[in-house]
Amino acid sequence: MCGISGIFSSDRQIEQSLKKMSMCLSHRGPDYSAIYTGDNFGLAHNRLSIIDLSDQANQPMTDNSERYLISFNGEIFNYKELRNDLIKIGCHFKTRSDTEVLLEGYLKNGEDFFNKIRGFFALCIYDKKEDVAILSRDIFGKKPLYYHIDKKEFIFGSEIKSILEIIKPNISIDYNSLSHFLWKGYYVDGDTAYSEIKSLLPGETLKISRFQDTLNIERSSKKIKLALSKKEPKKDIKDIEESLNNSIRYRFISDVPFSFLLSGGIDSSLITTMASDLNKEKKLESHFLGYGADDPFRDHAEFVSKNINSVHTNHEMKLPNFEEIVPLMLSIFDEPFGDYSAIPSHEIYKKVSKFNKVVISGDGADEMFAGYKDSRLFYLKSFIPSFNFKNLKFLSICYRLLDSKYYFFRILSYFLLILFGNDGILSMATYKGGWNLYYRKKYMTSEGYKLIGGEKTELKELMSFNNSGGDSLERYLNYDLKRLSFDFLVKVDRTSMKNSLEVRSPFLDKNFVEGLFPVNPNHLFSFFSNKKRLKELLGKYGLQKIGRTSKQGFTPPLEKWITSSESKKFLMKIFEDQDSIISQLFKLDKLKKILLKDKSIIKNKARLWFLMILYVWQKENF
Repeated sequence: MCGISGIFSSDRQIEQSLKKMSMCLSHRGPDYSAIYTGDNFGLAHNRLSIIDLSDQANQPMTDNSERYLISFNGEIFNYKELRNDLIKIGCHFKTRSDTEVLLEGYLKNGEDFFNKIRGFFALCIYDKKEDVAILSRDIFGKKPLYYHIDKKEFIFGSEIKSILEIIKPNISIDYNSLSHFLWKGYYVDGDTAYSEIKSLLPGETLKISRFQDTLNIERSSKKIKLALSKKEPKKDIKDIEESLNNSIRYRFISDVPFSFLLSGGIDSSLITTMASDLNKEKKLESHFLGYGADDPFRDHAEFVSKNINSVHTNHEMKLPNFEEIVPLMLSIFDEPFGDYSAIPSHEIYKKVSKFNKVVISGDGADEMFAGYKDSRLFYLKSFIPSFNFKNLKFLSICYRLLDSKYYFFRILSYFLLILFGNDGILSMATYKGGWNLYYRKKYMTSEGYKLIGGEKTELKELMSFNNSGGDSLERYLNYDLKRLSFDFLVKVDRTSMKNSLEVRSPFLDKNFVEGLFPVNPNHLFSFFSNKKRLKELLGKYGLQKIGRTSKQGFTPPLEKWITSSESKKFLMKIFEDQDSIISQLFKLDKLKKILLKDKSIIKNKARLWFLMILYVWQKENF
């Protein structure tokens, strides 16, 4: 786990620039840092030492010929098998590191070698002789890689802040992507808040070469698909257990101690219990973060801990001071990011990092096993022929009904969506918390609405969802997997690496997922039971109690925080500022009315949180 950065340029002082970039990423790799510079290319690395702690494993690393150079962020869990395969065909190794295996594997097999990897990565491999750089990212997008490009230079880094350090003040707001942030709280499809900075997509590879005075970019990509088939036979629970056990076993590979996140929910409880069963000779270490002694999931976590006899630590989440929290989130993400579960995520990782460098979690199970409540809507829709009505005016009407204080109208809206709306319309309706189409039209000025593209965001989303293939439930699963890389995994990476902590996720293992799918949807899910097969596994380990627990998101009590007097004062300040991006986009008088009642504030909590983040970000950067 590390931070990487690099520059491909003939016009810039590379070494000086890379030193600045590397300093920005020191939290990602506090154990060692180094820089390589050539005539028009430079590479920097900040190391968090997990596998092969020796100095020989430091990066940037060269091959035996010293022609090729690699800087790599991630872990290759099956590197020992891959290493043995490479030795058989004549490769010689000078370290015990997975980095060297990755470099030699690429030199022997090219990009095809990336398909053999069990793990996660973002990397750069540079050919000194040909003056060519290869950048690539793992198929789930667990590890980030951002870049800036113009005709003469290419700058990249693990976090946006490293690039901003170099290209400021020549930055501008990407108003087209801002629409998606306001709606869902994050950015998609390689966009960021900055017009000049993009993100490498999950599974994407870039080849950067020089042609005279300009840079040439070639792109290729690999994707993973969650396929459903009613013709698939029922998978034996033993096969799923064996495959998951194998994935967990690989996550044990480490030269430093590791621990487990134990939230008390289905996913983490199952992973921790299965890990204990695989490692009986050693007590596991587990951690729980709650909101006081009366947190219901605290009892569940302690129940699991006693069941496996782990060394368990309960941590208590204290609500941060209002003055601290928004600047903290922006320092972590470098751009507006609306998922406020990042607050407790940062808190638990900060606490766990005092014990270990590595933690294993249950992340990804909801996406693989249809764990979210909305999946029931799509499961139901796959049985009901619909009229496939896709007019956005229809969606706006449904948004209004969903916003009603009357339960009848909210149920009516879902009935209309399932019966008349197509899959894309239903998908968009499930995102209720942000500035959706209805709220943008209601609260934004006509100029602001046009500035961020009007209905373009919804139309693009509609097309993307409906063209994704498969039935309703399959489309939903794959779209949720896509959202995972843009939202959840961004949150996990930034908040964990802010605290120099590596997070490993057995459910997000390429081999495990490819072995699970294609799957019969009735085997995976029923209308009355999410995570059907995982609950069966829980029962096998004596954890039926956990399986009966309703899903609870890892979210802070934002209602309490956002209705505080400090928060109200700050929001009023925002809504009275005539020289801000909020005044540029919104009707300030209408926004002020939201603050008149606590009920109104709580109802709009996510929308208000997005505006807070956006306001402070704009004031700090422009």
